Amino acid sequence: MAHQAVKPYSLLMYFLSIIAFFFLGIIYAGITEAGKGQMLAGGAIVLGYGVIGAFIGLLLSILTAIKSKRNLIIKINIFLTLIVIASFTYFTLKYQKRQQEKLKDELPKKEQPTTPTLDAKPMAMLTRTNVEKQLKNEMGLGMFSPNFYEHKTLYFYGNLTHRKSVQEHIPVDSITFKQREYGGFDIATAPSWLMPEHLKLDYDMLYFKVKSISHDFIEVVVNTRINQTAFVDRYAGKLQYWPEFLLGVHSVEFREPSAYKVYIKPLEHAETVTIPYSFMRPIKIQNEWLYVELQDNNYKTLGTGWIRWRKDDNLLIKYSLLN
Repeated sequence: MAHQAVKPYSLLMYFLSIIAFFFLGIIYAGITEAGKGQMLAGGAIVLGYGVIGAFIGLLLSILTAIKSKRNLIIKINIFLTLIVIASFTYFTLKYQKRQQEKLKDELPKKEQPTTPTLDAKPMAMLTRTNVEKQLKNEMGLGMFSPNFYEHKTLYFYGNLTHRKSVQEHIPVDSITFKQREYGGFDIATAPSWLMPEHLKLDYDMLYFKVKSISHDFIEVVVNTRINQTAFVDRYAGKLQYWPEFLLGVHSVEFREPSAYKVYIKPLEHAETVTIPYSFMRPIKIQNEWLYVELQDNNYKTLGTGWIRWRKDDNLLIKYSLLN
């Protein structure tokens, strides 16, 4: 059956055997750590194992072609093809992994915290009754909302060292976000103490009250019940001072309706507006005064007026983010 040695299927077997056994030789060198500790010679040693493997494969394939039948050679070719594909896939994935690790090592070092293991639970309901807790807390500077579309993790930092960047600080905890199947995001993991000012991810709303601001950090209230604060990267989300934030809410109302009125001008001695209304929609802010539309239950505009929205460090109004 020596004439089979020059048949096309036999020639294919020689070729596949050389490649397959070359890969197997390299894999064997890796398993036995043949090139470990050999510095520059390590690569040559591993390559040598591959060449030896290819030579052995060629000899075995020639002997097989001489002594075996056509059907067996075809089956061997299929098997060798699978070995080649599997080996090529293995080394491709291994190369990509090494490139990623190399790229990671070249990036600036930044220590990461361990991922919180507690499952996230809703910490604050976005309802009209929820605004009552605003009475208990100081006004602060505004609201901070993390950008979870670009940053899947929001890191919390403890005590800061001034003049050091965010990368030079070690986070103490974090929130991680996961994307829902049909769009939007949910909280995947979060600290057990987390209780933000507003949480309604169905509407992409997550707000922390801002207490202080520095060049790189924002101090936010992470637990509204006990006024616990933490620092976050200033550029990990959007900062809205009170005027900008209030202009984006659905409506506002007085904390003490009997103590405050709607005026025709931003002056406390101006005439008052006597039109009955159900909602006040923010239109413009001028210092401590807020220009509003007065609306009925169907959100139809009945008139306009000015109200005082703050005094010193006290918020004189409540707000509703949703209708």
